Amino acid sequence: MKQPEPRKLRRDLAHNEGYKLQKPLVIDATPIIYLCKIGLSRIFGDLPEEKYTTPKVVEEVIDKGKILGAPDALVAEELIQRAIIRVREPARAGFLTLLSTLPHLHEAEAQVLALAKELEGIAIVDESLAREVSRLYNIEAHGTAYLLLRLMYRGRLSTNQVRDAIDDMISAGWRLTAEEYAKLTRELEAFQGE
Repeated sequence: MKQPEPRKLRRDLAHNEGYKLQKPLVIDATPIIYLCKIGLSRIFGDLPEEKYTTPKVVEEVIDKGKILGAPDALVAEELIQRAIIRVREPARAGFLTLLSTLPHLHEAEAQVLALAKELEGIAIVDESLAREVSRLYNIEAHGTAYLLLRLMYRGRLSTNQVRDAIDDMISAGWRLTAEEYAKLTRELEAFQGE
């Protein structure tokens, strides 16, 4: 599935300001971890769509995070406890089993993709393999930057706040290719110039 161009997304959001988009967001571990790490967990509450994650993501982010003493695990746990992000297991075991046979696709990512397909939602995953698999199975998928851009297009974050968030996540260990960073920078500059 071809991903929408940023300008088209911006136009769509401008026409639907205040309208709750119907597609739920199914969020993988990386976006939760890094947005919590940099102190931007509030953005999950700023997004009007229903937000879900899966039991394997909770295990990875909260359970393992608490064992490792990661403070962001407690912030993520609060998002779950307050039902800002709800936990749901994919019901279609067959598709999940199929995804689980793919080498190098983590269990959490397989659950996120399976649930996004089931809910006809948007998978929020940063890993390139998960995005490649999403295209093969016609699942709309975007990364963490997509969440930040959506809020920027809606006027909830400034371009400087998005740029700072991206830089802070990179400093905290979030991976972004040079090509992805350049594309994101161009989008921020284009938006700022409008």
